[in-house]
Formats: sequence, structure tokens, C-alpha cells
Amino acid sequence: MMFQAKLDDNKKPLTAKERVKMFWQYQLHYAYSINFENWHGDGYSFCMKPLLKKYYDKEGQKEGMLRHLDFHNNEQTTASVVWGIITGMEEQRALGKPVDDQMIRTTKSALMGPVAGIGDSLIQATIVPLLTTIAISLTGKDYSPLGSVLYIIATPIILWTYAYFLYNKGYFLGRNAIMMLSGKTLDKIRNTIQVFGVVVIGALSASYVKLQTILKFGGNNRGAKPIVLQDILNNIFPNILSLLLVLGCYYLVSKKNYSIAKLIGLLMAMVLVLSLVGII
Repeated sequence: MMFQAKLDDNKKPLTAKERVKMFWQYQLHYAYSINFENWHGDGYSFCMKPLLKKYYDKEGQKEGMLRHLDFHNNEQTTASVVWGIITGMEEQRALGKPVDDQMIRTTKSALMGPVAGIGDSLIQATIVPLLTTIAISLTGKDYSPLGSVLYIIATPIILWTYAYFLYNKGYFLGRNAIMMLSGKTLDKIRNTIQVFGVVVIGALSASYVKLQTILKFGGNNRGAKPIVLQDILNNIFPNILSLLLVLGCYYLVSKKNYSIAKLIGLLMAMVLVLSLVGII
């Protein structure tokens, strides 16, 4: 569903000043509201507010904010490229280009895993520890404040410079891609992004969801080995219990409208009961 901008003279691309404002909106407010239900989703929704206010009336702004409430977990600095791409796509949508809700949402979900992996490795595991090590070495045995001062000054300069570069690249990539593509080509890209998103979610589910049973049968007679149900399941369909758990959670969320908080509570109760009766 497309929404009309509130004024015709607002149907113009973001100015350089507005793009800079969008960058700082993201950098300063992105992680203000982290929760177990959608992690960084609230941050995305809030940070998109200046763009939505420029182009849409109240109803359009509400729909735009709801569009960005999906679960998203990323390394903020490197994910500036995602923020730039989404900003460019939202701008083109507001200007009447063929960008729908699903394309924006699937682009975010598809980029989440790869960008988070790069960001965690580069920022959290390399740059920040390196700067910390340098600061500690400058502090020395005499507890010089030079190390702390250097860290406080150098860290934001390095990270924000890196983030701004990625944000600009992402913005023009998102904007120009929509301007150049249309029709069947755009549909193919949308479908590709959706498939890639499904693959990423499937890979994450297979890597992190582990459900096994400890049920055993027989083995009471001397020398007899018990039959382990999990071994039988592994020979038939490895990780089938994990798959059924993921599909069950998807069904409850998508078909029964379970909230993530309610789903977590249900899973905790099930784990407790099944553990007490000796099934898992």
C-alpha cells in the first residue's frame, strides 16, 4: 500500500542536511530501546521518524514506523550501510517509485546476518580491543590519563568516520538501485532478497536451535543396551526436533499472533515440564 506525501512540494529527495540528520539520528538513538521481542526494531522505527515526517501525514507515519518494528540485531557501526540503504529505499518509496513494504523488510532481514558478522569481527573483536590495548599501554604504571583521553577521543572519531562512509555508500546504493530498476527486474531482485533472507534465517536456526531428547527404552536386563530415541531420530532425520520447534514457533507467531514475550514464556514452561518428566 502506497501513501501520498502530505504536500506536493515535499516530494523531493532528501537534502544533504537532512541526510546528515538521518545519520546522526541513527548513531545517537539506534540502541536506546533494546528488548527481547524485536531487539533493535524500536530503534529503527524511531530513527526513521524524520524521513517519515517529511513525506507522510500521521497515518503514513504510523504505517512507516510499523514497517520497521521487525526484529533486527546488528552491529551498529557497520550496519550504517544497512541504514543508508533503507533510508534510500524509503525516500524512493515516498517519491512514488515501486518500493513496497515487503521489499524494505526483506532487505533488512537479508542483510542482518552478513553485516552483523562483519561488524562484530571488525569492530567488536578488532578495532575496539586494539584501541583499548593502546590506551592501557599509554596509561602505564603511573596511571597517566593520556590513555583514557586518547580512547575517549579516538574511538568516536574512527567509528563515526567509518560509519558515515558506509552510510553514504548505502544511501546512494539504495536510491540508485530503485531508480535504475523497475518492472520484472525489480521483481526478480525482490524475490532473490526474499530467498536469501529465508536462507539466512534457516542457517541461523540450524546453528543456534538445538533440541534433543534423552528418552531411552529397554536396557533393564543385564548386558542389554537401552534404545536411545535420539539416535533413531538422527538416523532418520537429523535435527528433526529442532526443525519442528522452529516451525512450531513460526506457526504460533504468524498464525496465532503470539507475541515474542508470550512465546518465550511458553517455551520456558515447556522446557521446565519436559525436563522434570525426563523427556529433554
